[in-house]
Amino acid sequence: MLRVRKAVVPAALFVLILLMLSSPADYAAACTQGIALWAKAVLPVLFPFFVCTGILSAAGAKVSDKLSPLMRRVKLPAAAALCAVTSVLSGYPVGSRCLLQLKQSGSIASEDATRVSVLCSTSGPMFLIGSVGAGMLKSAAAGGILLAAHFAGVFATTALFLPFLNSPQNNSLPALKGRENSFAENIQSGTVSVLCVGGFIAFFCVVAQALEQTGILALLTKAAALPLALFGKEDLAEGLVYSLLEATRGCAALSAYGTSALPFLAFAVTFGGASILAQQIAFLKPAGVKIKIFLAVKFLQGIVSALFCALFLSF
Repeated sequence: MLRVRKAVVPAALFVLILLMLSSPADYAAACTQGIALWAKAVLPVLFPFFVCTGILSAAGAKVSDKLSPLMRRVKLPAAAALCAVTSVLSGYPVGSRCLLQLKQSGSIASEDATRVSVLCSTSGPMFLIGSVGAGMLKSAAAGGILLAAHFAGVFATTALFLPFLNSPQNNSLPALKGRENSFAENIQSGTVSVLCVGGFIAFFCVVAQALEQTGILALLTKAAALPLALFGKEDLAEGLVYSLLEATRGCAALSAYGTSALPFLAFAVTFGGASILAQQIAFLKPAGVKIKIFLAVKFLQGIVSALFCALFLSF
C-alpha cells in the first residue's frame, strides 16, 4: 500500500503539471481566484487571531484556569482549554496552530496531542453566521442553526471519543507554561502561518480546476448522487463533492439550495474538506498527532453535526 501511494502521488503531480502547461491561463485564473478568496475572506479574519493566540499561548495560564477542572475531568492537560477557546472563537486552523505552539513549549505532552486535536478543530462563528449564514444563505438565523449543530457535533463526538484513546500513564499532566516572546516575533510567526493558509487555498483551487478539466469531478458527482438520490437530494451532489475538496466553494454551491441543504452544510464545515484538513495537518503533524485517527474523528464529527442540524430543523 505504501509503495502504491508513493507511486501515485508523484504521478498525479506530474499529470497536474502537464495540465497546467496545456492551458496556463485557466490554471493561473484558478490560482488567482484562490488568492482572492484568501485575501478577501481569510486574511482579515485569521491574521489578527494568529497574532493574538501567539501572545495568549505565551501567557495563557489565566485563560485556561477557569476551564482546567473540566479538562482534567476528561484527563486532558489544562492547556487544552486554551486550544479549545481559540478554536471556538477563531476557527480553522487557529486551534491547531495553538496546539503546536503549546506542544513546543512543553505545555502539552506528546501522548496528549491526538486527544487534544479533536477538541480544537472547529470552524468560527464569524464564518458560519456571517459568511455562510448572512452572506450565502441570506439568513443569519440559518447561520445560527448551523453554528449550533457544528459545535454540538464536534463536542458531543469528542466527549464520546476521548475515553477510547489511551490517556497518559503519568497522572501529573503538564501545566500551561509561559513562553517569552516579543510582539514582533508573534507578528512574524502569524504572517508566515497565514501565508501558508493562503498557499493551501490557492493550490486546492488549482486542483479543482484539474479535476474539472479531466472529468474526474463529474464522475465523483455522479457517484455521490447515487446515495443522495435515496433522500431526494441528488441535486446537492456537486456541492457536496466540492466541499470535500474546498469547503468554502462547496458551501457556496450548497447554499444555492437554501435551508434544505443545512445538514449537508453542517457536514461540510465540520469535516472541513481537503484544503482545511491540509491546513490543520501542517500544524498537527509536527505536534505528534496521529493523523489517521484525527481524520476518522473529523469525518464522524461531520456526520454527527449533520444529524444535529436535521434534528434542530425539525423543531
